[in-house]
Amino acid sequence: MKSKIVLMCALMLSVVSVHAAVAWRNLDAEHYLGGRKASVGYLQGKAVFVVRWRADAKDVRDLLKRIEEVWEGFKTKQLVVLAGPCAGVDATAAKEQVSAAGVTFPVYADAGLGAGEPVFESATFLYVVDETGKVVYRGQDDRTATQALVSALTDMDAPRSPKQWKRFLDYELANLPGHGYLRLKEFHKRFPKDAREYTPQAKELAALPNLKALADLVAFAKRAKDAPVFTAKDKAKMRKYQSLVNEVLEKCEPLKGLSDPRMAQEAKNALADLKWIQATF
Repeated sequence: MKSKIVLMCALMLSVVSVHAAVAWRNLDAEHYLGGRKASVGYLQGKAVFVVRWRADAKDVRDLLKRIEEVWEGFKTKQLVVLAGPCAGVDATAAKEQVSAAGVTFPVYADAGLGAGEPVFESATFLYVVDETGKVVYRGQDDRTATQALVSALTDMDAPRSPKQWKRFLDYELANLPGHGYLRLKEFHKRFPKDAREYTPQAKELAALPNLKALADLVAFAKRAKDAPVFTAKDKAKMRKYQSLVNEVLEKCEPLKGLSDPRMAQEAKNALADLKWIQATF
């Protein structure tokens, strides 16, 4: 009997670990070196492209400039580029490299996955992590890493099979209720038979206060990040869009105070994305 209880506990812990929020380290003021600021909470729900370099790394400036091009091309998507030197690299020298490269993505000393980070020996190293914490690329080639990033983003937006849908859905239901609500609705449309097993989770979601308002905010922020770039001729359209973003920001600001910490963090992330979009107008 005792062995059965131990086995059941082990299985429960296994389930929890599979769906636990992705852990990141050293995203604090002490380790900040330049670019846009980030946080552990802000990385939730996003694919992350991690760039690491050692003290003996050559051409770091050129590498950072190439990664900046990737960031410029994809920063409106659900991703974060996270760069930083490995432990032991002189912080002053690293700041000078970052400043010289003129990067705008987050750079933090020794930043990376809090658990399960790939082991690497090279002077520079890249890895790509999808929303659920799965490492989908590890190596030194930034072009191949970019391709893996595109695949990760595509899989997040449009999973290719019910099994893949469930992997993202299970993670979001546990950590990102707003995202989970939206994905479950779409999953039910596409695979109604498979969606039946999520009936208990759907009921739990329905009981969460302000879930629909949060889901609407998350959906709006995602659409806003994918919105077309306005030209000089589109001033009237841009002002109208600015007004809409401002209205949503004001209306949804109270959602940051939701009692469920997962929902509060989602609201903060969506509002941060909208404020960032607002600043680009």
